[in-house]
Amino acid sequence: MVFEVLFFVALFFTLLLWLFARDAYTDLRRVYRARRVTAVLRAIEGKPVAHAESILGPPDEIVSGSGGRSLYEWKGPATKSIPAATMLLIVTVTVDAAGIVTHAAWEER
Repeated sequence: MVFEVLFFVALFFTLLLWLFARDAYTDLRRVYRARRVTAVLRAIEGKPVAHAESILGPPDEIVSGSGGRSLYEWKGPATKSIPAATMLLIVTVTVDAAGIVTHAAWEER
């Protein structure tokens, strides 16, 4: 009887430890991905949009705005510089009339 109770308690704590470790690992991966995406987008800002396309691939959508500005959007960009994840990564880049990236942002859904 004592052995069964100790075995149950050990299994219970092992399960809890595994669940906490899995959540911690997922959080670390999410933080790493956020840092990596932010670093890639910082490298894109202030450069021609062709540089952004060479890093992120062809955009999924281009919206032309007033004054020659454009909005480029990538959904799940095919790049090796950003780690893969289970969530969809959406990158938006604002480009001025001269073709220079003025603002880059990202979000996950």
